[in-house]
Amino acid sequence: MQNVHAERSAGWSALCYVAVLLIATFTTSPLAPPTNDPAHLAMLIEANRHNLLVASWLSFPATAFFLWFVVGLRGYLRGGTGRQEGLPTLMLGAGIVMAASALLAASLESMIAYVPADLFQTGGFSAVYAAFLFIQEGLGYAPASIFFFAAAHSMRRHHSAPSWLAWLGYLAGVGTAIATLSIFYNDPTMGPTGAGPGIIGALPSAVWVIATGLVLIRTREPQPEQPAEAAP
Repeated sequence: MQNVHAERSAGWSALCYVAVLLIATFTTSPLAPPTNDPAHLAMLIEANRHNLLVASWLSFPATAFFLWFVVGLRGYLRGGTGRQEGLPTLMLGAGIVMAASALLAASLESMIAYVPADLFQTGGFSAVYAAFLFIQEGLGYAPASIFFFAAAHSMRRHHSAPSWLAWLGYLAGVGTAIATLSIFYNDPTMGPTGAGPGIIGALPSAVWVIATGLVLIRTREPQPEQPAEAAP
């Protein structure tokens, strides 16, 4: 049976997730490329230590909001027509991987922000910084691409959402798939820390999550079945 109240709360959770994610992103942006020398990285981290720690902690509420959104979305997708092929479950699994990756990246972010500048240089923490970036960027977009494709494909095949939302999900899936190719670039625009992957991958993803959240919020109560009239 459709749980309209849970789906609506999942929609609000999607909006809260995007809001917290935007705060965390603007708190730490822009991030320096991992190719910078350790001394320069240590100076940048020292100057932005508080912001890095705040952003890493914000991954906790962001993950909670995102997981509730994913759980509610799975229930919403399973209410579509026809026989389900497991696409909502695939979407749920990819969403869990996304959440786990985000928490791992945030843990590494808090690690590099916690240590003093001299230990950052002598303790090899520049490698931890590079690991943080490449978990968050680059191939970090891979589970997101699977997530968006599975959700969009389920919407289109089973008519569980407006068709425009399904095609917007396909766009987000393609954009995040292209963003994974940033590992092959070293330039400041299309590299993993550049603006290109964010514009191509993160921007349409955020738009889709907001749009999906609004659709969930507007979910209507199921109409009670009318009793059949007795034949005269």
